[in-house]
Amino acid sequence: MRPLTLTTLALAMMLSGCSSSDNDRREPMPSESFTGFVKAQFNQPDNRREPTDINHREFSFNDQNNPQAFDDLL
Repeated sequence: MRPLTLTTLALAMMLSGCSSSDNDRREPMPSESFTGFVKAQFNQPDNRREPTDINHREFSFNDQNNPQAFDDLL
């Protein structure tokens, strides 16, 4: 029974490598400054607007060592 289990496992691993998704075909997204994004959101104070979709954005955190990065917002 052991050879059948190893064969099944090997077959499953080979087939899983053949699958692809839409994510595999996407071009790399340009990185967007997180600080700039947050400040742009604060500059749009309309509480009735639709939420901003962030699922397909890639952020860079250029100000992660800058404790004053958001001082002008608060």
